[in-house]
Amino acid sequence: MRADLAQRFAPPAAVRRILIVGAGGFGREVLHWARDAWPEHARTFAGFLSADPSALRHHALDAPILADPAAFTPEPGDAFLLAIGIPGVRRRVAEDLERRGAEFLTLVHPTAIVAASATIGSGSILCPFSIASDAVRLGRFTLMNYHSSLGHDAATGDFAVLSPYATLGGAASIGPDVFMGLHASVGPGASIGPRSKVAANSAALHDAPADTLIHGVPGRHFPLIGSAP
Repeated sequence: MRADLAQRFAPPAAVRRILIVGAGGFGREVLHWARDAWPEHARTFAGFLSADPSALRHHALDAPILADPAAFTPEPGDAFLLAIGIPGVRRRVAEDLERRGAEFLTLVHPTAIVAASATIGSGSILCPFSIASDAVRLGRFTLMNYHSSLGHDAATGDFAVLSPYATLGGAASIGPDVFMGLHASVGPGASIGPRSKVAANSAALHDAPADTLIHGVPGRHFPLIGSAP
């Protein structure tokens, strides 16, 4: 990572402990990515928040589960990383913690490529080898998993999730809470509405409204089951 990016996304000096919200597989990965990005804060990682106290039972980590996020009260000097990948759940948990005063960090792995002109929303996580190109705009709490990419002028809404190898073409956009599966893509200039899902290996080549499932190549549109009318 460029020195200016490392400084831009480094935890503030006031941070005394970092807590990872979510202790599933992705939460464990985030612990590794954060230690890669911030080796000088190795002793600052206090542990995880999870509703499942047994989530780490079979994993040898030196960071424990401290509490259920729904019952946790942030203290001065606490900072958080959102490591939940499930649409809807990640928004609910993060906003609940924010109402109690939680402040979330933005994590950019050292191998990620971020253009100087890209805007990265607070609370976002950019995993190894992800790419945010020229004039990209990421909403708050965007998750870019490893090898995902956004072409020039592409944009995401708050709490959007790009699974590994998912990609947005130039000037494409996805709305809030959109989930893109493994190797999913949105064609140049296409816009995907809020809460929609682009299935794994599918290509959304045309605009899609909110609460839509896009499946296939080229992607066909279906209403999401249980979505609002």
